[in-house]
Amino acid sequence: MKHRLIVTLILLFTFVFAEGNQKLGEALKLEKATNVSTLLESPDSFIDERVQISGTIVDVCAHRGCWIEMSGDQPFQSIIVKVNDGEIVFPLTAKGHQANVEGIFEKLTLSDEQALKRKEMLMEEAGKSFDPEKDKITDEDRIIYRLKGLGAEIQD
Repeated sequence: MKHRLIVTLILLFTFVFAEGNQKLGEALKLEKATNVSTLLESPDSFIDERVQISGTIVDVCAHRGCWIEMSGDQPFQSIIVKVNDGEIVFPLTAKGHQANVEGIFEKLTLSDEQALKRKEMLMEEAGKSFDPEKDKITDEDRIIYRLKGLGAEIQD
């Protein structure tokens, strides 16, 4: 029984990736991608708009596959694509692959408490110590721009 399950999973995995690009969620509708730098340079003009971005998947949610981080067109620039849990599940194997993703561009405003927790987490992930007395939150810490993912095509 266990052997049969493993063989079935291997065949399914092989079939999905043998067909070329992996398509997740809705079919992509837009013909042209918008640069991440363009979105972040004038974000308010894109809020609640459907946009497509292209880039490399640099990180994938390891718990549920509910988000990916996509590289931008400028060095050290990226954007998070978040999907509703279970609607799309990004495979961990997508990391490092090129992708086209469409979604609704969102602006999230965090409370002071949320922003402080996020800043602490990001600093710890970067290997830096966090001191709430010295590391005050800024307006920039309170704002997150991201895509609410609707569909993706991940290239082999």
